[in-house]
Amino acid sequence: MKTFEANNIHCQNCANTIKNTLEDDFGKIEVDLSKEPRQVSLDIKDSDVEKFKSEMADLGFDIIKEL
Repeated sequence: MKTFEANNIHCQNCANTIKNTLEDDFGKIEVDLSKEPRQVSLDIKDSDVEKFKSEMADLGFDIIKEL
């Protein structure tokens, strides 16, 4: 399980957008709305991390860093 901090995630609708758009490609995604910056967690291979970051950015949610 990898966890990333992300910008621009403000509400459950943002979390749902991430899940609905990316779970087909990356599997189950958890979005923690209780932390600031928001945290996004998923089981992801190292080889897929850059693709995930790119697709998150395309949705308007920039990955700040991996925790």
